[in-house]
Amino acid sequence: MIPRYATSLVDELMLSKKQLALAESCTGGMLAKSITDVSGASNVFHCGVVSYANEVKANVLGVDAAFLEREGPVNRETARMMAEGVLKLGQADIGIGVTGVAGPGPDGDKPEGEIYIALSDGNETYYVDLDTQTSNRREYNRELATLNAIALALSYLRHKKEEG
Repeated sequence: MIPRYATSLVDELMLSKKQLALAESCTGGMLAKSITDVSGASNVFHCGVVSYANEVKANVLGVDAAFLEREGPVNRETARMMAEGVLKLGQADIGIGVTGVAGPGPDGDKPEGEIYIALSDGNETYYVDLDTQTSNRREYNRELATLNAIALALSYLRHKKEEG
């Protein structure tokens, strides 16, 4: 299922002449791999950052270090800052940030399957919040986050085309 949607996303990005940049945590590069598996992705994909460590989120993506220390990395605000940071870093039109707990087991006070996705175009930010409530389903959670990030980007591009 992911390859078909990734192909659709690359096609939509090409049609709209938009460039994409990705910041991933819990998906571990799965989103970037899904996009770059599509022939022609090099025309629309600028960069991807896998930022498991808070130091990378802060130092590379510009996520507020004090916020990370206070709130942790698994929340909607971190996803937004990741999306905005990679948008700037990649000099792209669209930035997507994904953070969460893929599993197994909880990460502090965040349960397995709690995932946040943000898409930023520099003016507006759109979100998908997931709570899969699955245990010991790491790969499922990562695939679901990847699929939802692709769906969010497709929805955004199609909406912008309709506004046109």
